[in-house]
Amino acid sequence: MKILLVTPFPAIPGASGGSTAVFNLIKRLAQHHEVIYLTFAREEDVQQTAKLASYCSEVITVPFPGGEMVSSREKMMYLLRRGYQNIISFLTLTPVFAVKCKSRVMGRVLREMISKHNPDVAHFCFPQMAQYVTLCGGIPAVMDTQDVAVVSAYRRVRMASNPVAKSYFFLQWLFWLRYETRHYPCFGKVLTLTGQDAAALRVFCPGLEVYADAVGIDIPPTQVTKSSVGKKIGFLASFGHAPNVDAILFFQSEILPLIKEHEPGVEFVVAGKNPPAALLEAAGKGVICVGFVEDVAQFYAGVDVVVAPLRCGGGIKIKVLEALACGRPVVATSIGAEGVAAPDDDALMTADDPHAFAACVCRLLNDPELGRRLGERGRELVTRRFSWQRVTDDLGRIYAGLARGAR
Repeated sequence: MKILLVTPFPAIPGASGGSTAVFNLIKRLAQHHEVIYLTFAREEDVQQTAKLASYCSEVITVPFPGGEMVSSREKMMYLLRRGYQNIISFLTLTPVFAVKCKSRVMGRVLREMISKHNPDVAHFCFPQMAQYVTLCGGIPAVMDTQDVAVVSAYRRVRMASNPVAKSYFFLQWLFWLRYETRHYPCFGKVLTLTGQDAAALRVFCPGLEVYADAVGIDIPPTQVTKSSVGKKIGFLASFGHAPNVDAILFFQSEILPLIKEHEPGVEFVVAGKNPPAALLEAAGKGVICVGFVEDVAQFYAGVDVVVAPLRCGGGIKIKVLEALACGRPVVATSIGAEGVAAPDDDALMTADDPHAFAACVCRLLNDPELGRRLGERGRELVTRRFSWQRVTDDLGRIYAGLARGAR
């Protein structure tokens, strides 16, 4: 079958959990289908995105709306643009993230690709791209949510303490509710990463065709083992995603000091592009920022414990699945562990209170055998539940059913 895949950012492995997930999806789909890939991309990412041509019959990039920031003058233009986007968001009752991804160029190119390739199915990834479903004509479409916005936006509202911020995020949640309930029924099938996200959508969109657990993960051939000396805690994420920024600052300010009371020599190793300034200021004081890493398994081999202290966001956390696939012990909040394992799976430790979270980390730092057993159980769980074979087989059946219905 011929699949047109559309994303809001390029599928560059390691750039973020979402980018890695889409890259792996393209790789797997290309084994069974002809894939045409259309994405927004910044100038710096165009060359790397072009490498996906080895999996796709065609790769098309559209400049991301707003361009780049390279000077103080352009920084001012960027801030003005953000203000303008928020004004449009409130005037049109549209989530600001959807406003940011609204592009006449993307709409024109999408129509051209449909006319040129006549795909059997259009597969859109991430909620902000759902607005383009109206341009598909008679082509059946799949919405791959990755992160159901009505869930993640509501959590952002609950977490906000400042009344102004809480009011802003509440309105954005209302806009997401309007947006998702308006666009998702136009899709033949909506994919979610967790059953909880699927249940939330069914509450707001009764009768919506939803498929849950639409996530797979690459499993390293062997469980990684610690390759460095000293006690180290690891966190890997994309800091362009607000829940990851909140998680790292929460860990640094409220959990890491509690750990250091018992383990003064511990090091906190953080991977990912553009970490927040507060984290960079702590570098050298038990915090190590290593930037973007290409080999995730190698990064996890250098730490004793992986943490996922997320307090907001939706969907399943690819970073948690990757750590478990490598056989590393993980401590996560209930949101960080969402959709990964049932409580009786005993595949990772969970805690939401800073003291309890710190206690779990300290326990694993001082009990390597417990960490090894936990890593083995986590790796077995991921291998059993998050097989790409299952996901691609199910997607093949979904595509075929939609194509038959269209015919």
